[in-house]
Amino acid sequence: MVHTTIYVLGSLLWGFRPICAFHPPISSCRSPTFFNAQDNNDDLGEGSPSYDVDKLKRLESLLGTETNDEYNNEQTLSLTRLLQTNDYLSSLPNPPPLSAIERERRNVEIRILRQLRTSDEPLFEIWNLWYGERGETAQRMLRETDQLLGDPNTWDECETRLLGLVGTYGLFFVEPVNRLATLYFLQGKFQDSYKLCRIVLTLKPWHFGALSGIVQVCIRKGDLKRARVWAEKGMPTLESSGAEVGSTRAEWVEEAVGTADDMLERLEEVTQEILGRPEDYYSEDFGDDDQGILGDDVGPDAWQ
Repeated sequence: MVHTTIYVLGSLLWGFRPICAFHPPISSCRSPTFFNAQDNNDDLGEGSPSYDVDKLKRLESLLGTETNDEYNNEQTLSLTRLLQTNDYLSSLPNPPPLSAIERERRNVEIRILRQLRTSDEPLFEIWNLWYGERGETAQRMLRETDQLLGDPNTWDECETRLLGLVGTYGLFFVEPVNRLATLYFLQGKFQDSYKLCRIVLTLKPWHFGALSGIVQVCIRKGDLKRARVWAEKGMPTLESSGAEVGSTRAEWVEEAVGTADDMLERLEEVTQEILGRPEDYYSEDFGDDDQGILGDDVGPDAWQ
C-alpha cells in the first residue's frame, strides 16, 4: 500500500502541484501516456521573468491589502453542493470587479505566459504567482495542504483545509480548487476530480497543470476519447515542439496569451460598467523609486 501511494503521488500529481516547475523538463506535464488513449463512443463537451516583483509588492503595500469582502458574491456558493449538480459550470459565480492589484497580477501572468514560448524557467514563477494570488497567509495555508497529500491518513484534514480556503477566498483563487481535484483523484473520486478540473479550466483555460491532470482523470474513468481531446489541449514540452503530434509550444503559448488577454479585456469592460473607468495612474510605471516613495513595508497578505 505504501509503495502504491508513493507511485501514485510520484506519477500522477501531474502538475496539479508544481511538480513541473520543481523538476524540469516538464515531461510530467505531458507524458506519452496521453497519446496512447483510444477512442470510445462517449460524447464530448466542449529566460527568466522580466517583471519587477519588488515593485509589484510595493504597489500592493501602497494600495493596501485586499479584503475578503470583495469576494462575497462567490462565497455564498457551496462547492460541495455545486459538484452535485450537472450544470455546475453554468452555476459558477460572476468574477468580482478588477482591483488595481488584480489587474496588475493578471498582466504579470500574461507576461510570464509569453516567456514559456522558448523556456521552462518561468514555470516556477507562474506557479508561485498562482499560489500567492490571495496573499502570503493563503499561500502558506495552501502549501501546508501539499504536505498532507502524501499520507492517506491526513486526507480528511487536507480536504477540510482546502474547502476552507475555497470558502474563504472564493473559486477565483483556483489553486485550492486545483489541489482538491488532486486529492479527489487520489481518493478515487474521479467524477468530482473531473468537475473540479473543468472549473479550474473555465476560470483559467491555460492552467497547464489542470490540463495535464484532467487527462489522467479521464483515463482512470475509462473515457479515453475525452482523454485524447484534452491531451491535445495540453502544453507541449519544448522537446516535442518540432513534432507533428499536437500543437507546438509556440502555438500553445500564442493561444493561451490570446485567451488571457481576451478574458482580461472582458473583465475590464464589466468592471467599467460597474465602477466606471480606472484612473490613468493604475498603468503608470513607477520607475526605480530611488526616493523610496512607495515605502519598503509590505503587508503579510499583500497579493503576490
